[in-house]
Amino acid sequence: MDKKTKKIIISLAIVLLLLLFALAIRFIFGGPEDSWICSNGNWIKHGNPLSAMPQEICN
Repeated sequence: MDKKTKKIIISLAIVLLLLLFALAIRFIFGGPEDSWICSNGNWIKHGNPLSAMPQEICN
């Protein structure tokens, strides 16, 4: 391999690693996607939660 090809491969590997790192952070620290969210006194379905809508009052 010549120098130019090596640089391209290394650059693509770095970009791929950064993208994977960003996705990992998003899914680890991003919180649940399928849940119920309290908004303006109403329960709003976020995603597709497995549980039924909460029966407690939403403040």
